[in-house]
Amino acid sequence: MPSIYIALGSNIDPEDNIKAAVTLLRDRHPAIRFSSVYRSAPMHHERQEDFLNAVAMLDADHSPDEIYEFLSHIERHLGKNPPFRFGPRTIDLDLLLHGTGIHPDAETWHASHQAKESDGPLIIPHPRMHERRFVLEPLSELMDPLGKHPVLEKTWEELLEGTLDQEVEKVRIIL
Repeated sequence: MPSIYIALGSNIDPEDNIKAAVTLLRDRHPAIRFSSVYRSAPMHHERQEDFLNAVAMLDADHSPDEIYEFLSHIERHLGKNPPFRFGPRTIDLDLLLHGTGIHPDAETWHASHQAKESDGPLIIPHPRMHERRFVLEPLSELMDPLGKHPVLEKTWEELLEGTLDQEVEKVRIIL
C-alpha cells in the first residue's frame, strides 16, 4: 500500500480552511497524519496575505487519479477560486507523492518541471515541490529525510537545504 503525501495551503481565512480540509480528509481516511503548520509569504504574487501550509500522509490503495479527484472535490467544496494564477485561495490541495511512483512517466515529469506550468495532466512527484521550503519543511516531519526524490534522486534533506533561503515559520495550530 503506497504512502501518499498531500500538501495543504490557504491564505483566505487560512486557519479555518486548513482545518475544514483536515476534517474532510480525516472523514475519509481516519488514520491520516498531519505535519505541523507553517506560515510562509506568497511566492509569485506578493501583494496578498501569507499562507498557512501543512502536509498530510496516508496509506491507501487508491490510484493517483482517484486521490486527485477526491482532493479536487474538497477544493470545490471549500470554494477554491483564485482570481489569477498563484492568487489567494481558500484551499489548495496538491498530491505530492504516491509511494515512489512517477506518474505518468519520468519524461513527462521533466517536461512539466522545465515548463513551470501547472495546467495539464496529473504529474507525480509534484513538479515544483523540491523548490519550496513550505512543502519540504512539513514533509520532512512525516518521512525519512534520507529517502530520495523519485526522479531527482537527491535526498529530501539535500532538497530542503537548497531552500533554506526561503522564510517559513512554524505556528502553533494543531491539526
